[in-house]
Amino acid sequence: MRIAALVLASTLLLAGCANAPVPVDEAVSASLQVGVIEVADAAANGDYDASLALLDELQEALDAAIADDALTAGKAASIQAAIDAVRSDLTELAAPEPEPEPDPEPTVEPEKPGKGNAGKPEKPGKPGKGN
Repeated sequence: MRIAALVLASTLLLAGCANAPVPVDEAVSASLQVGVIEVADAAANGDYDASLALLDELQEALDAAIADDALTAGKAASIQAAIDAVRSDLTELAAPEPEPEPDPEPTVEPEKPGKGNAGKPEKPGKPGKGN
């Protein structure tokens, strides 16, 4: 279920890199689209560490495109928001699962003396009573 949501988020990111009504550098758009597909493929295969590394590369490509004015501010912000959402999901999925806590050892409580002679010192026998 989480992987499906991640692939959906990647698809939305891919849509954000697609042709837009505002002029966008076609080479930049194509490069970002390829990056998104690589992230989605790695995530779909369960390789979250590789997905995060590819997402870092995608972030670098976005930063370069912003520096080169190859994207509008709105388009760049939209893509950045999608990258952040995908990164959050991937980070959660890549985190190692916590080790289950071992069952605690059963504690043995010392027996409490009950009623009767248990736990009481023995009284010396009285003479003449058969002791």
